[in-house]
Amino acid sequence: MLKVACTLSVAILCGCGTQGGLLGHRGAPATASQQSDAAKRRADDNINVYLQTLRDLIEGDAVVQADAFRRAQEAAETAPTTTNRLRFALALATPGHPSSNAAEAQKKLSELLADDALLPEERTFALLHLKEVEQRLILDAEAQRLQRAAQAATAQRNDQTAQRLQAALEENRQLRAALDEARAKLDAIISTERSIRERENADPK
Repeated sequence: MLKVACTLSVAILCGCGTQGGLLGHRGAPATASQQSDAAKRRADDNINVYLQTLRDLIEGDAVVQADAFRRAQEAAETAPTTTNRLRFALALATPGHPSSNAAEAQKKLSELLADDALLPEERTFALLHLKEVEQRLILDAEAQRLQRAAQAATAQRNDQTAQRLQAALEENRQLRAALDEARAKLDAIISTERSIRERENADPK
């Protein structure tokens, strides 16, 4: 699902390069003839920064991931533009790094989608990742439910095993007590018979 989301994200971003850029100018779309070379370079640079952030979060080691996430977070906090907020929300939504937070990503993406600040391409992009995050949260919740059920079943089995063990120990104790009682009675009978024989031997007729 992540690979599909990333593929669609790249397609959206690349398509935006000919429309003024997903991360660039917020005004009315300008035609190619009206765009200056500087504006095109800025749009391309913004797209490349986002794609590099996404690549760092997915493929980078722990240090690279932490640095990429920190940059996205700081940009959203120091300059909370729609673009920076969306970039940070997507960083939160990206799995595979320690700072990934599906629940927080769901909240921030939902907030962004609730207003009219997003461009159409951005809205599609945000909605795509929101759906992926929601599916992940559903799967996580189901996994937790199954884990709790397994733990409860294990605890129940352990309780039943403990009860059976306790019953077996009690039965064994009762058997030992009954055996000790039977031995005591047998010893008493033997002792009585021995005493009788000894008296008979001591008093011959």
